[in-house]
Amino acid sequence: MAVAAANESEQAAAGEPTPTPATAANDRPVATLDPRLFMAACRGDSNQLKELLLLEEEEEEDEKQGTEGGATGAADDMPAVAAAHVVVEVDPWARPPDDAAPCYQKPKKKKKKKKKKDAAAPAPPSGSRSTPLLDGVTIEGDSLLHVVAARGGGKKFLRCAKMIVREKKRKGGAAAMRLVLEARNNKGDTPLHCAAGAGKARMISCLVDLAAGGGGETAVKELLRKQNQCGETALHQAVRATKNKKAAIDQLMAKDSELACIPHEEGASPLYLAISLGEMEIARHLFHTTKGKLSYSGPDGQNALHAAVSRGQALPMLLGWLENDLKAADMQGGQAGEIRCSAPAADLLWQLSSQRDKNGSTPLHLAASLGGWPRAGFLSKNFGHVWAKSRSATRLLLDANLSTAYQADNKGSYPIHAAAWSGGLGAVKMLLKRCPGGATLRDGRGRSFLHVAAEEGSYGVVEYVSRRPKLSSILNAQDNNGDTALHRAVHAGNVAVSGCLIRNRQVRLDVANKDGMTPLDLSCSMIPPGFDYDMNPRRIIELSLASAGAPHGGGRPEPIYEKWVTKSDEDKESEKLTEATQVMSIVAVLIATATFASAFALPGGYRADGDSSNHAGTPVLAGSYAFNAFILADALAFVSSFLATVTLVYAGVPLVDSSIRIKYFNIANTLVYNAGRSFVAALGLALYLVLAPVDRMIAVTVCAIIFVSLLWGNMVAWGLARVANTVRARIGVRQAVLRVHARQVCFEVLVHFGSYVIIFGLPAIRKWARVK
Repeated sequence: MAVAAANESEQAAAGEPTPTPATAANDRPVATLDPRLFMAACRGDSNQLKELLLLEEEEEEDEKQGTEGGATGAADDMPAVAAAHVVVEVDPWARPPDDAAPCYQKPKKKKKKKKKKDAAAPAPPSGSRSTPLLDGVTIEGDSLLHVVAARGGGKKFLRCAKMIVREKKRKGGAAAMRLVLEARNNKGDTPLHCAAGAGKARMISCLVDLAAGGGGETAVKELLRKQNQCGETALHQAVRATKNKKAAIDQLMAKDSELACIPHEEGASPLYLAISLGEMEIARHLFHTTKGKLSYSGPDGQNALHAAVSRGQALPMLLGWLENDLKAADMQGGQAGEIRCSAPAADLLWQLSSQRDKNGSTPLHLAASLGGWPRAGFLSKNFGHVWAKSRSATRLLLDANLSTAYQADNKGSYPIHAAAWSGGLGAVKMLLKRCPGGATLRDGRGRSFLHVAAEEGSYGVVEYVSRRPKLSSILNAQDNNGDTALHRAVHAGNVAVSGCLIRNRQVRLDVANKDGMTPLDLSCSMIPPGFDYDMNPRRIIELSLASAGAPHGGGRPEPIYEKWVTKSDEDKESEKLTEATQVMSIVAVLIATATFASAFALPGGYRADGDSSNHAGTPVLAGSYAFNAFILADALAFVSSFLATVTLVYAGVPLVDSSIRIKYFNIANTLVYNAGRSFVAALGLALYLVLAPVDRMIAVTVCAIIFVSLLWGNMVAWGLARVANTVRARIGVRQAVLRVHARQVCFEVLVHFGSYVIIFGLPAIRKWARVK
């Protein structure tokens, strides 16, 4: 806001109208800079620039003398005006009549005649009569001096810059010269910003010397400290430059040693910018050049430590400066509220490490949450200079200021809550090791870090707490709503985290929250209503709690169900069932088609000629164990898929009652499962029959791979096995519970794998009977 106000005041001082929001929104920017001037400025062509601006020979000779006076062209003095003369402004494109007198006469000088180029001069572009040539701008708002400053730092560009500034001074005096040096484009950048952003150290020196010639040291400091719309000075642009950063920085700092202290409070300082961009060498150069007398401030209430947290080696480097180099420094105090080296090193370090940004986060909050970003572990492991490890950054900041572990953000969350949210087990361990009392800290919602970890699915943190007896005091801690960590895990529907807490016998399963709901009540209310998958994670959690002996809350169930259990929408349930039926029908039809075709393309082929024992047209491999198993598998796959297709026809008709449709769908689901497994078995047996005569090892390997993959497809059995393991860890091996789960597991295995008994069992019995 301060920068915008300063820009408006400068426009008012220059006599320029301040655009209103409506004008800025409706008027599109228009380029008024003559294209030939633009081309000459981009090329650094001072001769063409002089011809287009109709400059006099005296100016040319003075410029030559000024250019030849310097070896490098980096610091030229402004030539003094020899004699006063009257200048009459005319339109440079208007051609005077042949008998007209000249606009002005040079005193005592009539040696050279200007070559007449008016006849050959091209017509000016439209609109040039209303806009003076030197006042034109590009579409980005760049003046002619902006273009020259950003393009180069050689002698020809320096000459063009001096020519433009002198012409402005000749026409409008020192005030016009200052305006052209301080002119701003659409981003608020001055020509000095452009030169610094391009890394043109000689151009920086030239512009600063021109400002000194027009207003002395005061004008130089004002120019150097001009801020664009982002609140950045030319030093910020030098930090952003792609090349010659150090040379540009040295030129700017040589003219104003306190330039790195801007901005004082709000906005990104040059040091913050260098660290956030990963420019560690530039940050080190800034610090040592200023001897620590620089601003550490950043945007949104941050400082350089906030930026250094995630930038690999930036944090230990910056903390090393603050702890070592600044101990011997005795800096003068700055303005109130400034973050500068105005206090002893310990005070400055405490101030930086405890400063909160707009969200209330300290650097320790950021360090503790580093692991929450996607691919953070991969980045910290393989690109340590790009992304730091959460544990190491947390350790460094705790060493610098241990009290920040007890500093909360705007929502009341402490660094340990941030670490638990991001799943940073290393940071959690470090915080608990250095600050054991931090385990009981509560955030604004009354949650411990275990609540946060359970709700966000941070399994590593939850498992660590469950295995530490010293942390058992927070296992059953309740937040402001009365929820324990198990309540939050059940609410999130995380099977792994819920199972980890249920297996711990110190976790109480009968604690009710303020709504009177135990974890079992909450899990029942979270199950999706209507048509749903049996092994839905929330159903597994509900089954685990019930099997472990978790009770319901007191009172009647009607109020709880009316308040918390969502009623199903018949229309949506019907639509959901229809879509599921369509998907399953496609699978059933594909299996039926493939198995029907394979029945007439048997492995091994058919006999062409018959004999006394074999008939023509019969399968060549008939009678072998593998072939008999293949025939059974193919037949079962076809029959199951065909029956599933017919059953799905009834399940997909909306006219049938929903309960009947769901029943038919469940039957079809079982048939499709059996059809798929039989089809896979048929494929494995067919490959075995073809490959076994050639390479038996490959044939066996292929069959093994195919049949092992079938185990992964039985998710129901896996879900029941997980529930059984959770219950075993909670209540031990009890015959009643073990009998129930064993019966359920056996039933599921028989339903889903019973077809294999027929496929492999019948041929084996037949072969055994023949041998006997």
